[in-house]
Order: sequence, then structure tokens, then C-alpha cells
Amino acid sequence: MNFQLPVARYRCVFRAETPIRFPAYAGSTWRGAFGHALRRTVCMTREPECGQCLLWRSCVYSQVFETPAGRGPMLEKVNTAPHPYIMHPLETSGRQYAPGDEFALYLTLLGKAVEHLPYLIHSLQQVGERGLGKQGGQCSLQQVEQENEVGSGVWVSIHTSGGSLQALPGNVPLVPPVPDGEVRVHLHTPFRLLQEGTPVHSERFSFQLFFNTLMRRLSLLHAFHAGVELEADFKALSQQAAAVPLLQAQLHWHEWSRYSNRQQSKVQMGGLLGSFGLPAGQLAEFWPWLWQGQWVHAGKGAVMGMGGYSLDC
Repeated sequence: MNFQLPVARYRCVFRAETPIRFPAYAGSTWRGAFGHALRRTVCMTREPECGQCLLWRSCVYSQVFETPAGRGPMLEKVNTAPHPYIMHPLETSGRQYAPGDEFALYLTLLGKAVEHLPYLIHSLQQVGERGLGKQGGQCSLQQVEQENEVGSGVWVSIHTSGGSLQALPGNVPLVPPVPDGEVRVHLHTPFRLLQEGTPVHSERFSFQLFFNTLMRRLSLLHAFHAGVELEADFKALSQQAAAVPLLQAQLHWHEWSRYSNRQQSKVQMGGLLGSFGLPAGQLAEFWPWLWQGQWVHAGKGAVMGMGGYSLDC
């Protein structure tokens, strides 16, 4: 499989200026504050709804935060498009910070969104100045670092407060050979999948369900944000995935809720945490998808950091 979706990962270091308290899972807090700040930063027309705006399909805000759907043979089949960013909230989730404390938000950009990094950094600066968390705590963006190659663990400073931006280009993660023995999949943030409107719990979870949602996400991300339609026999891959067993699955349900301004109510966002094993000898066809999926997440709520996983092999 020839994946062509550029990926860039950043670490944004903040310093608390006033006390800040984050909820147990901070993904929704970061996403909401970021979306409001990005819209204030780039919106030129001040239309109340993006769909009514002449700039809808070219605006940085709509491309990143409310990605338009509906163009091209594949894209016309979907009502909503995946967004080209992921916020990783675990370091701040459930934490409290006193003035002077430093903390980090990790951010992943996908495809063409990598080009919009300056707007996104400015928006994160605005997030800190306006306040976030339960008490609207303020913070200042001190530094932005970028991973020199996705998955390397080597971080390079590309921006400091008051300085210029020296960003690196995004790159497509290289896929290593399929390992021997067993591959262990670790779910670090809740994996949420609905089947016929009902959340999938551990007793109904299968590799086929996991792989199908991952395959769909990667395909749509390529189509919307890299202008590439992946060539694969999706039906055959799904059927083959049904024969791959789970080995020593250790999964449990983690429930959390977020407040939706659109729905004016709390929304349940529970998902599966834990790990499960897969026989490496049966993963040749699925391995490239599984490897790439580590950088884009799987399931619902990916932009808030849900569905994050890593492979242990």
C-alpha cells in the first residue's frame, strides 16, 4: 500500500500564568478553545454559519476545523469529512497547574493542514491568553517543538515566544517489515465505535471492526487532505480481517462525557481502553494500515485525541 498522507507532530509548551484546572479528559476542552480561537483568527466575513460564506471551501478554519465534504466520486458518498488535526490531551487531563508551572499539548497535523501551522500556532497563543479549563485559567505559549521524523522521538525547537517560525516539512511514516510472533495493540485513549447506533463494548469488539474503521479513516484522510484515492480491495480486506483472532484481549470500558454547545447538553463519549494481541503471521495485508494508524488514531473523537494506540512488537 502506497500511503501518501504527510504527517507532522508538534509539542506546544505552555506556562501557566494563573491557576488552571483541566477536566478528567481534557480533549474536549482543548478542541473547543482551539476552534473558537482559530475562527476568530482567520474569519474575514464574520458570517454566523460557515456554510453561507463565499470563502467556505478555501478558508483555513473550514479546511481544518469544519472540513467541507461532497466533492469527487468517493467524497460524495460521505456526509462529513475527517478533520486534519489531532490534539493529544493526556498530559493535561485531570491536572491542575499553579502559576509558573509548564505543561505541553501535543498536536498532529495531516496532509495539507501542515501548511497552515502559523495560523494554528497563533490560535493556540490566543487560547492561552483568553483562558481555558474550568476556571478560565490563562497561560502563555513558550515554545513549539516538532518531531524531526514521525515516530523518531527526536524533538527540534521550531518556534519560541516572540521568535520566528522554522518549521520542518511533514513526512510520510515509513512502514517497517512485519514482525515475527505476536503484535500487541495498546489503546492509550478511549476507542469509540458505534454499530447500528450502539457503542461497541469488549464483548463485541473484533479485529475486523477495528480494522474497518481504521481503513475507512485512512482512506478518507487521503482523499480529503492529500488528494489521493487509495487503491485497495476494501471488501476483501474486511473479509480477511474477520479471520484474524484477538490474543489475550485485556479491554475495559472507560466512560466520560463532554458538554456540547451545539446540543446544549452532555454527550457520552465512552470507549475501550487496554490492549489486545494479534498473530503477526496473519498481518501481512493489514500491517501497513496498522502502522500508519498509530499517527491518525481510529474510531470517533480522533480530533480530541480518542482512539490513540501504539504497536508493541
